[in-house]
Amino acid sequence: MVGHGAALLLLLLAEYWYHLYYITRWQKVLALVPVRDVDVDLGQNLTLACAEKDALVSTGQSSGVMWVREGREDGQVQRVKVELDGSFELVNVSRDDAGNYSCTLDNDADAVKTRINVRVRTPPPALHNVWVKPSTILANILWEVAGTGGYPIIDFTAEYRLKPSADEEPEDWKPIIPTHIPPNSRQIDVYHLEPNTTYSFRVWATNQLGPGEIVEVEGHTHHSIEELELARHLLAGVENFDTRVWVAAVGIVMGTLMILGLGTCYLLYHECKAPSQLEEQEVIELVPNIILNPGFFDERTERIPQDENSNNQTTTRLNNNTVIQPRRL
Repeated sequence: MVGHGAALLLLLLAEYWYHLYYITRWQKVLALVPVRDVDVDLGQNLTLACAEKDALVSTGQSSGVMWVREGREDGQVQRVKVELDGSFELVNVSRDDAGNYSCTLDNDADAVKTRINVRVRTPPPALHNVWVKPSTILANILWEVAGTGGYPIIDFTAEYRLKPSADEEPEDWKPIIPTHIPPNSRQIDVYHLEPNTTYSFRVWATNQLGPGEIVEVEGHTHHSIEELELARHLLAGVENFDTRVWVAAVGIVMGTLMILGLGTCYLLYHECKAPSQLEEQEVIELVPNIILNPGFFDERTERIPQDENSNNQTTTRLNNNTVIQPRRL
């Protein structure tokens, strides 16, 4: 009985070491074979060739080809078929079919023919970090791109609608202009919203294979009381405001206004005083001219004709008597 147990234990150990040796050698062989990338669209059929047909036929081992996929199969067996020429055929490729595939011969673990990395191209995956920044009558939708699906992104699409109540039928989605958002954009604005209202927004990317997964978020617009919003912004941090700063600012403003007022009064007084001094100077200059030149005539004075008794002749002195000319009285 003991001998039987010991023999069974030795058999298990031998099998374990055999599998360990086989796996280690298989990994070394795989490391020596270069990996070839193959791209396939989602839903298409995939055919992988193990090696050239002539090489398989010459060895007479075309029926001994074995394909190995690294990782899980995920129910792939029902869609897999190995042809007589050793090629691997996979019908209706899904996202889970992506991975590494290796081709070898059943009787020779070292005869790895090829290693293929299958990449499944799909519509764009769901956008990441999608969120809404609402305002009073508009909202800003922002997002990040997690991947393209294998093809370049053609455009983005965004829509919105009112969030329905529990007993209401949801309304149709409304497109956000532009309907084809450029692929380099990461945000879009929504206008003409109602204040204090909850909206649903959804956005997705599109590539050559079609639209990607839709991401839906909600946002609530702000109240429409602009005065309260303005007061909230103006009074932000008022608790920490120092009144001494306000007093100093008022003092500076009042001092500046006082200086400007005094300067204006001085200029007005100077302008009003200058014309009176000029007129006094003209009068002073006119009086000496009248005294020194009795016949001084100013064009500004009115011309008055002389009467017949006017005396325009000088006096003549004879024998100490004064004679007044003319002699007619």
